[in-house]
Amino acid sequence: MTGSPAASSDPFEPLRRHLREPAYDIDVGRGWWPLVLECHQAVVDEFPEYELLAVKQKYASLTFQAFPRPWKPGGDWTDAEYEHLHTLTDACAERSESVCERCGAEGSQRTSRRIHLVLCDRCQALVPEHGRF
Repeated sequence: MTGSPAASSDPFEPLRRHLREPAYDIDVGRGWWPLVLECHQAVVDEFPEYELLAVKQKYASLTFQAFPRPWKPGGDWTDAEYEHLHTLTDACAERSESVCERCGAEGSQRTSRRIHLVLCDRCQALVPEHGRF
């Protein structure tokens, strides 16, 4: 199961006000939801008005794309701020590389599908070739 849950129980509600595109669907497996929320909290603690562009799985790693503040022509942050934000998001991406995206158990990268995923042994057997949960 990927994507965000029903709006009535949306665990991503804290992230929604930061989205550049309000209709954007956060599309990662349920096993990574805690990592997404931890990443959001780490970023919002340092950059309360950050702008969220995307949260997705890319090459079997959590990708949390954001700016320190909403983008303006010419930028609105320093190189040091941007680097610090990426230090925070890169730490979550690194952790995701050993967490099953489907269930949250310890996992490893699986490359037998068209899409590379991090899965535990149990989920490896359950996820079809197309890679959708």
